[in-house]
Amino acid sequence: MDKEQIKKELIEISNRILEKYSEMDVVKTISVMNMASKTVFLGSLKVFNYEVIPNVMRDLEKDLKGYGQLVVRDQKVTPCCSPSYTHISFNITIAN
Repeated sequence: MDKEQIKKELIEISNRILEKYSEMDVVKTISVMNMASKTVFLGSLKVFNYEVIPNVMRDLEKDLKGYGQLVVRDQKVTPCCSPSYTHISFNITIAN
């Protein structure tokens, strides 16, 4: 599958999940790291409602697992001048 097509699909899936849980963040891009033996897609979402974090992570794992080796992580962020949120990141590794 074309890398640009995968990138587009990952953005659409991420935004659909955020919208499902009424989150205000919008994923605009996914980073792509091209290596000789693999390609890694990196994405991140901001989730402000702590109650939906397990659901968002579950949906990401369910919807993204078919692309390649998937890792989903979360980390609480408390900025000085804006609301706290959880940064949920994912990376998908696909062998070339």
